[in-house]
Amino acid sequence: MVVTGYDDRFGCGYVLSTGPDLATAAPGSQRVSHQNVTVAATPELAASLRDALANHRTAQLVLGGPHVPLALDDRTVLGWLRHSVGGVLTVTNGPR
Repeated sequence: MVVTGYDDRFGCGYVLSTGPDLATAAPGSQRVSHQNVTVAATPELAASLRDALANHRTAQLVLGGPHVPLALDDRTVLGWLRHSVGGVLTVTNGPR
């Protein structure tokens, strides 16, 4: 999966790559690993993700839905991006 977006909090665009798309991650991406799953993200997003994994530890999969443990599987990290970070513009090869 490849997600592109714009984070208003930091005033910058971001790219997150997972699974098979990890091999073609955006230049300058940093790898973040958790529970044997690795993703690649632009530096600001990687820092936010590391902080969320260490301190906040939950995500919503749907707006107003229950909080679930934050993990790096496509469905959960996409929910975190949509409802915690915001600014999701495109999703390629995302979960069904």
